[in-house]
Amino acid sequence: MGVDIRRVGFRDGTDAELAALHAVESPIEAERRPHRVPQPVESYIAFARALPSQFDDHTWLATSADGTPVASAACWSNSQGDPRVMECDVFVRVDRRRQGIGTRLVRTIAETTLDEGRSILTWSTFDAAPAGEPFSLRVGGRAARVSRESELRLERVDWSLVSSWREATRARELGYRLELIRGPTPAHLRDDAATFHHVMQTAPRDDLDTGATMITADFVAERDRALLESGRERWTIFVRDPEGRCVGGTETTYEPWEPSRIQQENTGIEPAHRGLGLAKWVKAEMLDLLRRERPTVQRIVTGNAFSNAPMLAINDALGFEVISVRTEWQCDAHSVRAALAG
Repeated sequence: MGVDIRRVGFRDGTDAELAALHAVESPIEAERRPHRVPQPVESYIAFARALPSQFDDHTWLATSADGTPVASAACWSNSQGDPRVMECDVFVRVDRRRQGIGTRLVRTIAETTLDEGRSILTWSTFDAAPAGEPFSLRVGGRAARVSRESELRLERVDWSLVSSWREATRARELGYRLELIRGPTPAHLRDDAATFHHVMQTAPRDDLDTGATMITADFVAERDRALLESGRERWTIFVRDPEGRCVGGTETTYEPWEPSRIQQENTGIEPAHRGLGLAKWVKAEMLDLLRRERPTVQRIVTGNAFSNAPMLAINDALGFEVISVRTEWQCDAHSVRAALAG
C-alpha cells in the first residue's frame, strides 16, 4: 500500500495536522515508556502552539492511501545551542514497520539537516522498543550516552534519611539557603533560572559531540508559557550561596493527566559549591514538599546518565529503582544520507 509523506506544521500546524501527529506518536510513546500516561491531544496541541522561539522545527506526516496517519518525523535545532547539531525523532506505527517508511523519513531528515548547514544528527532509542537500536546501527549511528530512567515509590521512602538531609547543618552554618518557586518563574528570577540551566551544562556528556546550550531570561519566560499552556506545573527550588547568588537547584513537573506521578527534572550544583550536601538538601526539601502538598503523588520518575555517579548515589540512597534505559545516538548527516541512498 502506498504511503504519502508531506511536510506539516508543528508550531504553526493546523489542529488536524497536530491531531494526526499525536495519533501516531501517542501509542509509540506508550511503547517506549510503558510506565507513563501519554499526553492528551489538547495538551500536545497547546504545547506545539507555544513552542519557544529559539527552536526551529521541521515536521512530516506519513499517511496511507485512505489518509490514515501511519508515521511521522521531526527534526529541530536550537539557535542557542551547537550550530552543528540537529536533533530528530521518527515514529512508525507498529503494523507499518519494516516497509521502508522510517528509511524515507530519516533520509528526509538528513537532507534537511544538510540543507540547513548542520552536520550532526542526534536521536534516542529506548530499551522497551528494541527495533530502534539495529536501525541506528544500520545508518551508522554510534551510542554516545546511555541513561537510566528510575522510579521512587513514596511509600518506600526512608523519611528519617530525608529529614537528616534537610538538616543541612554545615550548609546552613555557611549561609546557604533555599528558595521555592511554585509555577512560572517570576520576572525578577528569570536570570537565576537561566543560571540554573547553565549549571546543568556541567552534567556528564560522555561521548556526545555537542556544545553547551545557553539560554536567556526571555527563553525562561517562553518555556514557562509552553508548560502552562500545555497544562503542566513546575516547582523549582533554587540553592543560594551566602551572597545570595543562585548556584544550583532542583525542579519537578506535575502533569494533571497523571496525578500519581511527578517528573523529577534537573538537579545540579555549581562545581565550586559541591561537597557540602547541597544536592541532598534541595532534593530532600522537594520530596518533603511533595509529600505534604501533592497527596495524589505516589511515585517520582527521573533520568540520569549512567556516568553521573554523584547523582546516582543520591538517587540510589533514596530508593530510586531503574525502570528503563535510553540511549542517545549521534552520526554525521552525510553518513546517514549515504547509508540510506536509494
